[in-house]
Amino acid sequence: MQHFWKQFAWTLVISALTLALFLGVSALMMPPWRIEPLSAHITVSTSDTAIAAKGITTPQEGTYKVKETKIRLNISGGKTVNAIVREPIGAPEGRPACSFIHGAGTGKASEVYGDIAGAMASAGITTLVQDKRLDNYTALSRDYASNAEDYLAGLNTLRAWNGVDASKAGIYAESEGTWIATLMADRDKHIAFAVLTSAPVFAPRQQMAMAATQYLNIIGAPSGVIGIIPKLISLDFSPFGPAYANFDAAAYRRNLTMPLLVNYGTRDPAMPCEQGAQQLIHDAHDVGNDNVTVRYYPTNHQMRTGSSLSLPGLQLDKHYTHNLEDWINAVAAGATATDWAVPPIAGTQPFQEFAVPANVKPGCVHSLLEIIIVDVLVVLLWLAVVIGCCIAFSRRGSCDVESPGRKGRTLVHRYAPQTKTLIIGNIILTPLITCGFIAYFVFVARAALKLEDHAAALDAGWTALRVAALIAIIMLCWLWVRLYFFYGPGDIDACDADPDVPRKEYRLSRGHSWIIGMLSVCVLLALTLADFFGIIGS
Repeated sequence: MQHFWKQFAWTLVISALTLALFLGVSALMMPPWRIEPLSAHITVSTSDTAIAAKGITTPQEGTYKVKETKIRLNISGGKTVNAIVREPIGAPEGRPACSFIHGAGTGKASEVYGDIAGAMASAGITTLVQDKRLDNYTALSRDYASNAEDYLAGLNTLRAWNGVDASKAGIYAESEGTWIATLMADRDKHIAFAVLTSAPVFAPRQQMAMAATQYLNIIGAPSGVIGIIPKLISLDFSPFGPAYANFDAAAYRRNLTMPLLVNYGTRDPAMPCEQGAQQLIHDAHDVGNDNVTVRYYPTNHQMRTGSSLSLPGLQLDKHYTHNLEDWINAVAAGATATDWAVPPIAGTQPFQEFAVPANVKPGCVHSLLEIIIVDVLVVLLWLAVVIGCCIAFSRRGSCDVESPGRKGRTLVHRYAPQTKTLIIGNIILTPLITCGFIAYFVFVARAALKLEDHAAALDAGWTALRVAALIAIIMLCWLWVRLYFFYGPGDIDACDADPDVPRKEYRLSRGHSWIIGMLSVCVLLALTLADFFGIIGS
């Protein structure tokens, strides 16, 4: 018993040193930035979102009946897509026009923007909604440059449409589409106006860092889980395709020289509703454009009421389309920055809890490829250990043959029960922690997408993962102590108690040394992955 406690004491010492090493590695893995609370907030002048210009009377929604025309539109790469043009019947010649740019997740002209585009048309604005080209648009690859060319084709079609004044044709861009809108503005300096709705504004990595943190905070995720976001967002994903995460949004925002209408939903946790508006106002001002109007609605990402989620069947805010039409018609009539009869910033008071980070530089881990390589090594080493154990444990050793009373015993019997438990325990615990980690983060992702608060379950699961990682460290260190500290390098502890057999007879065979070495490396690499994902360090 005294021998056992001596081993246990040494195990705790080695475990503490190993844990300290992992904590140090965790600090190196952490990028030199954090997601901080937003400090500079916007104060709206009034809750009234109405838009009007001095001395300008605009046609109201429902003034005209709407005619729909389905066309085929020639876009980049020699492709064609469907498009729907909606125009006001009987409206005067020289009217304004608006071309719609899809956000992420939308694609068919027949399925989106029909209510907004139709309402605009009924107020005298000709609109065009086209299909998003999806053959070069996937989760891993998005070509914003060719997207810009595609939507410019739609805008040019509108400019040439009967009854439209080409100098009054502008764009309506939603979410991801606002990045494409800035590229369009870089290529076409004659865009009359831009409506930017739910605009991410900043580079995709920066915006995603803020959004992911906000979602995790809403569902009650532990601070350790939230702390993973900077590590993940900092990684280079380019070996796997999503280079669009590095889109240089700042380089193209200077192209926003036309009148801007910026819309945000205050129930949209994904967008920088305050910081984005502030940045757009600042960037527009820098290029001499002070004609920027900002409106906030108690809506979700698609400017719809009833839920923070993007659910089917939700209604637009009752004032939204009216305000769009009034603003576009006023701009088309020549309204400048000094002509508005309403405050530039109005609507529901927004609150953005977290700030978009200024940079997303990585820590000592730079690429997702590095994570995947380590993960593959863990799997291969684990399989090698299992196969090696099956082979080695089925062979007979010379010690077993020469020792009285030990004939017929396999090499596995040369380990004491405690050592066998530690070896088998490490083999079992490594995949269990990995599977538990995967299951936990699938649960986190589902909760975040549904905005469901599961704070208690998330805390319990995270604590269980951290305890399991600590147990894995202790078990590995105990194995080292038994085999390499107390019995000498390579001694077989099960035979060490037999005084009649010389110690040299019971040394580990070369195969057993390799098995224990591979098991150690496998567990250490698995724990390094756990360390990266915050299970050991912060």
